[in-house]
Amino acid sequence: MNRIAIIGAGVVGAAIAWELSTVPDWEIHLFEAQSSPAQGATGAALGLLMAVLSERGAQKRLASLQRYQQIQTQIPIPGNSQGILHLYYDSQDWQKNLAKIPRRQAQGWVLEIFTPEQVKMRFPEVNYKNLCGAIFAPQERQVQPVKLTQNWLNIAQQRGVQIHYNSPVIEVIPGAPIRLKLPNWEQECDWLIISAGLGATQIAGLTAPFELAPVLGQAVAIDCPELAHSPIFYGNDIAIVPQDSGVVWVGATVEFSPSKQPLPDPKLLEQLWQNATNLCPLLRGKSWQRQWYGLRPRPVGQTAPILQIDPGCQRILWATGHYRNGVLLAPFTADWVRQTLQTATV
Repeated sequence: MNRIAIIGAGVVGAAIAWELSTVPDWEIHLFEAQSSPAQGATGAALGLLMAVLSERGAQKRLASLQRYQQIQTQIPIPGNSQGILHLYYDSQDWQKNLAKIPRRQAQGWVLEIFTPEQVKMRFPEVNYKNLCGAIFAPQERQVQPVKLTQNWLNIAQQRGVQIHYNSPVIEVIPGAPIRLKLPNWEQECDWLIISAGLGATQIAGLTAPFELAPVLGQAVAIDCPELAHSPIFYGNDIAIVPQDSGVVWVGATVEFSPSKQPLPDPKLLEQLWQNATNLCPLLRGKSWQRQWYGLRPRPVGQTAPILQIDPGCQRILWATGHYRNGVLLAPFTADWVRQTLQTATV
């Protein structure tokens, strides 16, 4: 029997636990430092599954989006499944994305082109002035990251995964077996998967072969029942994400800082809100229900995410540093971990 430990119960760690729980005869432990899951970057994420028009990391993104389509037949995936309407106000950007459509359609992805006049007729809540055009991707969607994380963990637990909250791994001692030191006890494992976001590089006994930097993101939620059951609107790097409840999520800022513990800039949040109301004038005058922020783990000097075997210990896998795509790439990451382990244990 393989004994497997996972550090981090965010959306990535939860997806890994769920995926590995499908393999018979594996003893799986998941360790989370907090009292509940999804307290880091996952809890602050908007949960956009945006992949069809992407270029950087397109193969991973598309594979993960396809995996989500399979997963939704097995477990509930809460969120907005009405598709994403990509809005283009820059002519060069518009032409560049139009050129991607034939290739993606040949791969089986559905994309619809809208002129500004068609956008005005079908989506009157959207600002069509200075709009070059829009592309609707019905197979893209949004998931509620915290609820999805909990759903994955619930099923993993039902299959026998042991989840330990309030259990920070203080130190890792590589070897055979690998030893994990916790505040009041120790745990041995044959394989270790580290998916702890920014905390991944702060575990004693390990030297991460990469560096992660925090990038802050702010978002707000408002009451706007007029947008309930509408698709997601995305333009100028702003996402307007309606929920069935009538609440709309708006985000997110991208704030770089040399500090290891950056604080949100209120001016950037106000700018985000002004740009969002320009994109969707219907939001003007709506009161904020809540606002929040989180820190995304961004790899320094290399592309996200970090999916690699530790060079010093071949039984330690790093699955972290997803930056802005942790929710999107969670299934791809979980599949990579499972395949890596199964290949190594044959």
